[in-house]
Amino acid sequence: MRFTKYNSMNDILAYPDMAQYLKVFYSEYLLSMFPKEYYGEPFMLAQQFGETPWDEPFSNVVDQLLDAVNLVLDIRENHTRRCISLWNPSEDWVLGNDSKSEKRGVFLVARNELKVTDKKPAVIICPGGGYENVCFSGEGTPVMHFMEAQGYRAFILKYRVAPAAYPEPQEDLAEALRLVREHANELGVDSENVMTMGFSAGGHLCASEAALYEGAAKPDKICLGYPVISFVKEAHEGSAVNLTKGDRKLMLELSVEYMVTKKYPPSFVWTCADDDCVPPSNTVRMGEALKKADVPSDTYVYPTGGHGCALAFSKSAYPWSRAMIEFMDRDFSGTQQD
Repeated sequence: MRFTKYNSMNDILAYPDMAQYLKVFYSEYLLSMFPKEYYGEPFMLAQQFGETPWDEPFSNVVDQLLDAVNLVLDIRENHTRRCISLWNPSEDWVLGNDSKSEKRGVFLVARNELKVTDKKPAVIICPGGGYENVCFSGEGTPVMHFMEAQGYRAFILKYRVAPAAYPEPQEDLAEALRLVREHANELGVDSENVMTMGFSAGGHLCASEAALYEGAAKPDKICLGYPVISFVKEAHEGSAVNLTKGDRKLMLELSVEYMVTKKYPPSFVWTCADDDCVPPSNTVRMGEALKKADVPSDTYVYPTGGHGCALAFSKSAYPWSRAMIEFMDRDFSGTQQD
């Protein structure tokens, strides 16, 4: 079963519990943008009348909704994906265990592979949300589909956010890395080629976790999109306060530009110069820290794209994904030092 642009919002909301699932896998804010007078019309028509407060076609918002809805169907109906309860991996996550701040709400979206015939590089995707939400809509499901098309086993992490605080989100990502490596054979993953990819606050999560953990919990490579890096210089105040509960000493300790050493994983970092939410200087500082520590890295600041543009296919920042794939295809063996 699939929903397409020939369906309507009424069709989608008639599916059992879909409104509740969309609170997890989509966004109540984005749902509120859909013109209610067109709920009964096909999305191909309704998208002509919707508007976003930012410079983006409303068709992109519709596409993200359909991605979210079809992900729910893949979990519930088609059984091609599952949500692994990270802290109780013998069970799958179910609706009702959707606490934002408790372990029962933590899960890893994975393909339900019945017959794995080959091993592929893996990516664990951490959407942003200011350590207040986990924004599946743009930075989760669409990115998962893109990375799978590039030959990756892609996972999305639903991690703990406020009122949960440090170190709980970092513990969730560390546990996700351990789980993917421990179950590499059944998941079809190359356990020595596991990357993390984070956007905005999810970028801070990936960047800080890589500095704090070793062994199976340390990623082999990292991609950071318009990341929150500094909590003390041109910081994104919401992310800093949510993660540290306002502890100034902890803010300094978790400013990633001071956490990078020569043991840090190879990193691809990018942002947009017109980002008015997370200052682009965060990416610049991260790039400088990586260069100073002699860590293999590429850093890009694209002229336009704003904040939260994810794959950015409707923005001038769209080349980042191709550049990132080329970077990740390099051989970094022997570059990290003990």
